[in-house]
Amino acid sequence: MKRYRVCAWLLGVLCVSYCILSGFQIAAAPIIMKFSDQVSEDNPHYAANVYFAERVAEKTNGAIEVKVFPSSQLGDVRETLEGALIGTVEMTKAAAGSLSSFVPEFSVFSLPYIFTDREQVFAALDGKVGEILAEKLEQSGFKLIAYYDTGFRSIFNQKRPINSIEDMKGLKIRVMNDPIMIDTINTLSALATPLAYGELYTALQQGVVDGAEQPPVALYSMKFYEVAKYFSFTNHFYDLNVVVMGKMFFDKLTPEQQQAVLEAGQETQAYERKLWKEYEDGIIDKLKAEGMEVNTLDLAPFQKAVEAILDQNKDKVGGSDFIETVLSYR
Repeated sequence: MKRYRVCAWLLGVLCVSYCILSGFQIAAAPIIMKFSDQVSEDNPHYAANVYFAERVAEKTNGAIEVKVFPSSQLGDVRETLEGALIGTVEMTKAAAGSLSSFVPEFSVFSLPYIFTDREQVFAALDGKVGEILAEKLEQSGFKLIAYYDTGFRSIFNQKRPINSIEDMKGLKIRVMNDPIMIDTINTLSALATPLAYGELYTALQQGVVDGAEQPPVALYSMKFYEVAKYFSFTNHFYDLNVVVMGKMFFDKLTPEQQQAVLEAGQETQAYERKLWKEYEDGIIDKLKAEGMEVNTLDLAPFQKAVEAILDQNKDKVGGSDFIETVLSYR
């Protein structure tokens, strides 16, 4: 009887211990992954970021919780990129231009007409170009999660629709203070006018500039249709955004968790591309409804005019071999 009581007591202890340990596992806090972005919650990129968070939660059974922070809550692009390197921010999204200070090859997206349509861009990013950039990111301390589409930059202005290079003559076009962008607009016969983005609306109102170059989504969100009538699909620069994770953080995840994050990234990339295109198409309709005249044009003469800019800047964006790889997708 005494032995029976001892066995029963031991069995009870084991049961309680198992329950406690099981309960501890179930209640274990998830890994928190902070995902910083600059866009507001009405931007398609925010919806894509939330989608990524949902996919990660599902694929890891809640072991990883991605918390999305829009509107630069965790800092500007440079701060969050540096944060990803030292571990204060796990993930962030940055334009190719911002990443070029870490990986010079991303400057290729500053070259005019390096790509002429989305199919070329996606083929390159899903192929060798994307692989090279991912490797360069890893060497710089980042892990590629997804490439986000943001569309092409095109000319809008107050004076006339752009159907030829001749139509560009004399137009004062606001540009970022970037040598390649300035050279591109000047080569296309317009007058490149570097100006802070926050001053653009007033500059258009006052006639300081005649127009600018933006993707249609940005044009609409900033209400530039109120001060400019013509939007022409010159598509001279492609705007790439890139979602990256600090490699230091990524390497701490288990192999299964790493695979889940990468799979979620690829699924989000496909989702974002579809989402952005649908959103952009809707924006074009809204611009027309606001009274803007929208036109497409023959881009061949524009591409021909800026060929020298490609040759002059090869060494600044990864060298001739990398440029040739990029151009093979055109």
